Amino acid sequence: MSEKTIKATAEGRNGQIDFDIKVENNRITDINVTKTAETPGIFNQVVGKLKKNIINNQSFAVDAISGASIMTQAMLDSGKKALKENGVNIASQPSDQSHQDVTYDVDVAVIGSGMAGLMAASRALSMGKNVLLLEKNGYLGGATILNGSNVVGTGSKLAAALFGEEAQKDSPQLLVQDIARECRGTNYPLLSNLLAQNIGKAVDFITEFADLTYQQAETQTIEHSVDRQIEMPTESSYELISKVANAFTKKGGKILLETRVEQLNKNKQGQLVSLVAEGKHETVTVNFKSLVMAAGGWGARDYLKHKTNIPYYGPMTSTGDYFDFAKNMNLASRNLDWYKVYPHGLEVEPGIAKLTTYSTKEATDMGAIFVNTSGKRIVNESAPYTHFRDAIAEQKDKIAFVVMDERTWNRFYELLLKYGFSKDEVQGFFDLDGKRSPILVSGDLKTVAQKAGIDYENLKKTLTDYDKYVASGNDPEFGRPCQFMHKYEGETYFVIEQKLRFCTTLGGYETNQRMQLLDQDFKALDNFYAAGEIVGGANGHDSMPSMMNSWSYASGFVAGTEAADNTNYQKLTTTSPASTDAVSGASKN
Repeated sequence: MSEKTIKATAEGRNGQIDFDIKVENNRITDINVTKTAETPGIFNQVVGKLKKNIINNQSFAVDAISGASIMTQAMLDSGKKALKENGVNIASQPSDQSHQDVTYDVDVAVIGSGMAGLMAASRALSMGKNVLLLEKNGYLGGATILNGSNVVGTGSKLAAALFGEEAQKDSPQLLVQDIARECRGTNYPLLSNLLAQNIGKAVDFITEFADLTYQQAETQTIEHSVDRQIEMPTESSYELISKVANAFTKKGGKILLETRVEQLNKNKQGQLVSLVAEGKHETVTVNFKSLVMAAGGWGARDYLKHKTNIPYYGPMTSTGDYFDFAKNMNLASRNLDWYKVYPHGLEVEPGIAKLTTYSTKEATDMGAIFVNTSGKRIVNESAPYTHFRDAIAEQKDKIAFVVMDERTWNRFYELLLKYGFSKDEVQGFFDLDGKRSPILVSGDLKTVAQKAGIDYENLKKTLTDYDKYVASGNDPEFGRPCQFMHKYEGETYFVIEQKLRFCTTLGGYETNQRMQLLDQDFKALDNFYAAGEIVGGANGHDSMPSMMNSWSYASGFVAGTEAADNTNYQKLTTTSPASTDAVSGASKN
C-alpha cells in the first residue's frame, strides 16, 4: 500500500493556510489544516464541508463554499497544484450534480441563521410548528459568528441566579432608560420596550432549549448602569450558534445552507404565501403560513458602494439582498444610513478592520492612555467608548494610538489571541514596522514614536505629565478616575493604532409590536415578520455593548412566537402552488 502526505499552502482571506493532503493508493483519504489565521467560527464550519466534498469527489475541482469563497477557493486551487507538482493523479469520482426542483410545505419559514433567525426558528419549533430555516452562506451564524456571546440578562431567571441581589437593581424600565441615554434619545420607544420586556424571556427560553451555560460577563461595561451582561464560559459565538443549531435540528427543524432567496410570492389576495430560493444544484420553493425575515444588515453593500469611508469589519455577505427580493412587498424603512461606529478598529487591509474592543478595554483598566499623532491625550480613557469614538472622529487623520508598557501589552496580546487574532497575524503587524496600517510597534519611547509617526517631544511630555497625575491621584486634563490610572513600568513601550470601524447597520425596516412588517402605508403585512439587524430603531443611533446581540435574542423570540401563533389563527387557507400568483421581488431594470 502506497501512502504519502503532500503539503499545500493557500493564501486565505486573513493570511496563510497550510494543510496536509493524505493520499493512499492514489486516493485522497484526509485533509488536515495545520495553520490558519481565518475567523474560527466560519473556518471551523466550512473546512469540514470542503474536506467532505473533496474526498467524496476525489477531486479539488469542486465548488467553493458560499460566503467563504476566498479561503475555500484558495485551498482548492493550492490543493490541485500540490497534487500536480507531486505527480499524483487521482481518478475523480464526481457526484451527480443534476439540477433539481424541490418544494417544501411548512408552517414557518425563516430566512437567515444569525442568532435572530435561529432564535425565531427555535421558538416556533418549540410551539409545535414545522419550521424550515434558509441560509445563503455555506455556514451558520451570520454577523453573530463574528461577535462574542454576551447579552444582557435583564428580567431573566438566569440573571437572578447569576447576579443575586444585584439583579434586583435591574428592570426593563432601567434598561430602556440606559438605551435612551446612550443613544441620546434617537431610539424608537416601542421597539426599545419590546427588547427590554422580552430579553429575559428569550434568555431563559434559549438556555433551556439548547442546554446553554452562561456566566457573568468578564467585562461589565460602564454604559450599563447595573451589572447585567452575561456570556457563555468560552465567550464564543461559534459555540452559541453551534449548540442552538444542533438543538434545532435534533428537535425536528430543518436547515438549508447555500440557499439564496430570490423572490417572494403573493396569492391573488395579495398575501405572502411562498418564496423561491436557489441552491447549488436545486431550485427550492417553500410554501409557508408565516415567514420570518432575519437576513442581517447591509454594511458590506454600503462599504462596497463607497457610501462611507469608515473601515468595515463585518461579514462581506451582509449585502441586503432583501432590498431586491422583497421589493414587491413595498416595505417601510427608516434611517438606512445609520451605522454602529466603534473606536477600536485595527485596519488589517485597506477599508477592512478587525476589532480590539476587549483588549483595549482591559488596557485602559490597567492605565494605558490614548494619544493622537501630535502625541497628546485626547479623552478620558475610562469614559464610555462613545467618548473615544467621538475623539477619534475629531482628529484630522481619524486615528489614535494606545500607548502601553510591557505589563499592559502582555494582557492586551492575550486578549487579542482570545478574540479573533492569531500569533502569526499579530507578528505580521509587528513586521510592518509602522510603515503602513495596521501600526503596531514596540521599543523605547523615541523608537515607537518615530515608527508610529507620533510627535516624540509631545509624547514624552504627555507621559511625564501623566505620571504626575498618577502620583497625585488627580487628572486635571480629563478627570479620569484615579483607580484606572497606573504608572508606566520599564523602558519598553508598545503602541497600536485605533481607527473607527463599523459592522452593524442601525436603521432598517419598520415593524409593529408583534415584529410584523409594515408597508409604506404603515399597514401590517399578512404572514410577514422580521427580527434582528434588519429591523431598525430599538437601540437608536448608538447601541450599548451587548445590545445588538440582545436585540437579536428579543426580536427573534417575539417574531418566532408571533409567526407560530399566526399559523394557528390566520384565516387564510394555504394556497396550493398551482394557484399562487408568483410575483418576483427582484428589480426589473
